[in-house]
Amino acid sequence: MLKNIIRKITAFSAVVCMCFAAGCSSSDSPSSGTPSQEPTSGGETQVFTENITGSADGYDYELWKDSGNTTFNVEPGGGTFSCEWDDINNALFRRGKKYDCTQTYQELGNISVDYGVDYQPDGNSYMCVYGWTREPLIEYYIVESWGSWRPPGAPIALGTVTVDGGTYDIYKTTRYEQPSIDDTQTFDQYWSVRQVKPEGDGTKIEGTISVSKHFDAWKKCGLELGKMYEVALTIEGYQSKGKAEIYRNDLKVEGTYSEATDIEVKVDEDAIAMMANTSTEAPKEAGFFEISFEDGTEGWIPRGGSMVTVDKENASDGKQSLYVSGRTDNWNGATIMLSSDTYKPGQAYHFRAKAMQNSGSDVTMKMTMQYNMDGEKYDEIALVPAKSGEWITLENTAYVIPDGAENLQLYLESPDSLTDFYIDEVSASDK
Repeated sequence: MLKNIIRKITAFSAVVCMCFAAGCSSSDSPSSGTPSQEPTSGGETQVFTENITGSADGYDYELWKDSGNTTFNVEPGGGTFSCEWDDINNALFRRGKKYDCTQTYQELGNISVDYGVDYQPDGNSYMCVYGWTREPLIEYYIVESWGSWRPPGAPIALGTVTVDGGTYDIYKTTRYEQPSIDDTQTFDQYWSVRQVKPEGDGTKIEGTISVSKHFDAWKKCGLELGKMYEVALTIEGYQSKGKAEIYRNDLKVEGTYSEATDIEVKVDEDAIAMMANTSTEAPKEAGFFEISFEDGTEGWIPRGGSMVTVDKENASDGKQSLYVSGRTDNWNGATIMLSSDTYKPGQAYHFRAKAMQNSGSDVTMKMTMQYNMDGEKYDEIALVPAKSGEWITLENTAYVIPDGAENLQLYLESPDSLTDFYIDEVSASDK
């Protein structure tokens, strides 16, 4: 039944992004070591090309990137800034307010941002309000506009909220063992994403983002935030280039909080129930293995906009297989994290998996190794054409892990199709 429900849900094309800020007190956060400076006011435009945190004129600001060319111009007199990026993997420009993680958004007051942005992305990017909370640890996005990809790579929306003249889809996604404001952890992301980009004067768009009202809508969908770390108007780029001028960024925290009564929230109870039945526990890193999914998902987790569940109707061996569904892009699939104690750079390993798809057409199935080495890298392990309804074997008897590779993840995908597929009889060994 779950499989049939998933197939009926509309999927949204998106990309998962990887953006992180320094924490309130964590010295080992992803931005630890990022230069910072004392608060300033007035004066000239400050220009930064490398990672920086600081404050000026009552607004905090931050540039974070993992690689590539960036320019971040922090303007005097308020929250305005401009930015440009090229040849990046991931870059994040933001200006707003950072808090000390002692108050909830209700305790702070009614939060909103009036914006005016000349937004010119070329590729994957989004313009949004961004931030973090603690207790629980949550990374959140309210996405107003985007470039070539609509985030967040989730297979289902939990509901919608109509506010500030637009309707937004509400999502929850999970980041597995990734950097956060509290070191490497598994944590949830909450999203509001406009269904339609706002209209403007050419590349210029203006409007209001009623931040607290989005938070209220998330709460109706069962998404509880913690104590506030940050609210920031943000431009993000991922493997793209572009530029933006933020000529209005008026962050308001006003009065005593009151729950929004002028928003329309529609909650999808079926989607919420489905998400509740999907495990988000952090998987343990795997050593050598032989997996036939007779005991569950056995450490395999979703990659991008997909869901992974055990299927009892299709198997190449035994009674069960892993079912990968709801893919919103070709790179979405299923992945397992590999232990650095077992898999060593420079050494060869044997990887093998069975896969089947029932799209009705021939597609390509691919086994890939993801790893970190000056950004994320991807190696093809095996690539095989797959006829509909037939189990195929993906295998490489001597894949060599590159020197310097860290944070290994083995995953299966279909690079030329959004088809659902099944995985079975997966193994990894040193012979």
